[in-house]
Amino acid sequence: MRQNLKNSSLVSFFILILATWSHAGTLDEIQRRYMQYNDFIVVFTQDTYQALVDKRIHFTGKVFYKRDVGVRMDVYEPQRQMIILKDQTVLIHLPDENTTTCQELPKEIASQNILGFFSGLNSIDEDYTIEDTQDELILHPKGGTGFISIQTDESDHISRILLKDATGNNSTIVLSDYQFNTGMQEDIFFLNQKPE
Repeated sequence: MRQNLKNSSLVSFFILILATWSHAGTLDEIQRRYMQYNDFIVVFTQDTYQALVDKRIHFTGKVFYKRDVGVRMDVYEPQRQMIILKDQTVLIHLPDENTTTCQELPKEIASQNILGFFSGLNSIDEDYTIEDTQDELILHPKGGTGFISIQTDESDHISRILLKDATGNNSTIVLSDYQFNTGMQEDIFFLNQKPE
């Protein structure tokens, strides 16, 4: 069960859904910025508090994104993991345990993930009430509880994401060291391929 909690915390980055801390671009500005890129790589750290077990977990890794192909997250700590999201399918591979799970996500969940910002998804405001402050965008799920807070740097790149749910779980994700339009190959979105 402990392993499942670790996996579900990290996958929440995708399912809920991602510099200067006092700036927030508008939804349109953020989406316009990311529509300029065919692919990107970004370093992330994630600090998660799981209320049910009163535990804090620190994750580090990289996210690889290629437009119209998918998203890959390589987790380095606390346990090596590879998570690939393509369309409505999520694959989770734990290389140290040599285990892989694959599951289909309902379309409404797959389309409401935080990476909608990266892909220029125009339906974010259909699923969330958006509060635009000077410091952040706050997304409240319509008909749900919890929220997602987004902060950007001066270039409208997402730099910090805060996720809070109704059960008291929360995650802070910091994105840094972006590399854009790298010419990334599609084969890294398959299980046995390593990024360059």
